[in-house]
Amino acid sequence: MMARRRLQKMLQVALPTIASVAMSVWLPGCSRSHSPTADPTAGANGSAAAAQAPVIQPATPRHKNSMEVMAGCQPELGDNRLSVPNFEVDAERYNRVAVQMKVRFLVNGDGFVMNEYVSGATVVTPADQEAGLDYVRHLTFQVPDTEECQTLKIQMVGNFHLSKQAGDEWTTVFDAHPVYSFQGDKLVVNPN
Repeated sequence: MMARRRLQKMLQVALPTIASVAMSVWLPGCSRSHSPTADPTAGANGSAAAAQAPVIQPATPRHKNSMEVMAGCQPELGDNRLSVPNFEVDAERYNRVAVQMKVRFLVNGDGFVMNEYVSGATVVTPADQEAGLDYVRHLTFQVPDTEECQTLKIQMVGNFHLSKQAGDEWTTVFDAHPVYSFQGDKLVVNPN
């Protein structure tokens, strides 16, 4: 009786496995003989030639991540008529070269600035910080006219700093650049 139960258990496990292996060998052979692309007049040589023909698959574009898309959507500063606010610094107390204020902001697909904030400042008064943010808030950019770029909010960094002009006068200068850009085909993160 015990031997009979063992045999039943072995068959319960073995039969489905044997059937699965048999089907995997039998079904591919069936599909080749009934293939709609096989030439019935070619015989065995026709199916061998079909098996050797290269399979051409359409090229699928590599999926770009959001940072790569942002790097490809370089906004250019538009025609802005605003003047950069001039930061007042006590030259006797501070080195004017060390004066700077960093801001971060987003540029939407229409070229408008959003979510601007000061991310760092040295020797800049709260009034100068507010004047700098107000300046950034009113800037406009030209964003590439592609579907990808129009739907993004592109991360930008701006730097206010003092620069010596002709006649020993100091003026405040503003530079802006995207956080993500390409150098050749390499993605670069420009956090400052």
